[in-house]
Amino acid sequence: MSDKSSPIEKSEHKVTEDISDDALFDLRSEKLKRALELIDPDDKKLLLLKYQDDVSIKELQALMEIGESAVKMRLKRAKSRIVESYNTLE
Repeated sequence: MSDKSSPIEKSEHKVTEDISDDALFDLRSEKLKRALELIDPDDKKLLLLKYQDDVSIKELQALMEIGESAVKMRLKRAKSRIVESYNTLE
């Protein structure tokens, strides 16, 4: 069994240590904020209530006056839209 792999240049895979984890998180956070501005206000409100304010599905049901399955479907669609929006940003 011969090894046909080519040697990997070390410089190609250097990890930049100049950027801290917090700085990287801030970059992602800023991108997420921009993505939130691009989606429908109702989707934004729902996502922020669920993931920022930690509102439960049951509480969302009561707030929105809709059933549990409707809340879950709206969350699913809102998450899909925010991911799509996030991925279009640079």
